Amino acid sequence: MLDQNNRPSRWKVLDTRQRAKDRFIDLRTDKCRASNGDIVDYHVLSYPDWVNMVAFDKDCQLILVDEYRHGIGEAVVGLPGGALDKEANISPEVAAKHGAERELLEETGYAGSDAELLVKMMPNPAIQDNWAYTFFTFNAVQTHQQQFDVGNGEFCVTVKRDFVEVLQEITENRADMQAMHIAALWSAANYIAKSKDLPDEAQKLQQRVRQFLLG
Repeated sequence: MLDQNNRPSRWKVLDTRQRAKDRFIDLRTDKCRASNGDIVDYHVLSYPDWVNMVAFDKDCQLILVDEYRHGIGEAVVGLPGGALDKEANISPEVAAKHGAERELLEETGYAGSDAELLVKMMPNPAIQDNWAYTFFTFNAVQTHQQQFDVGNGEFCVTVKRDFVEVLQEITENRADMQAMHIAALWSAANYIAKSKDLPDEAQKLQQRVRQFLLG
């Protein structure tokens, strides 16, 4: 049941059946032999990789979007982001950066510069096969109007928040936000607190974040 590296062994896929597929979902059922010999039918959701952006404007306000989420049936505030379009002949990280910058621009009209990869995570490796990339940028400026995708009901409102206040809401369990976005914001807080090369206008924010994290 363990491989040569003393890790749990991969399951052997015996058969695969497509259950549903459209532009929103790709569901298959894999019949697998587990490492202990059990034969199991396992459902897998195949998604494109996801991207989002932790962006701050020139006043170090956090740029968020308020968007209706039909799964929960409510409007939810979160990071600008979306599904990643595949790009040929470039690395996944570079494609993800392009995608995150595009999502920020389309959903908010803001453009960032010198975006950096903040964190790469697995949304739900038990039943999904994709990755989520979060990027980080300061000094985002509004250069365009919002540009929503046509035909899928996309609409969101740009929201600016004080970053430390958002962190406070998270710690007090008052932030109704997607779990991956909360993880990304904590990663951003850690990055800001430890960075030695933030722009001058972010120095005050860094002091406030450090003070918040130290309690």
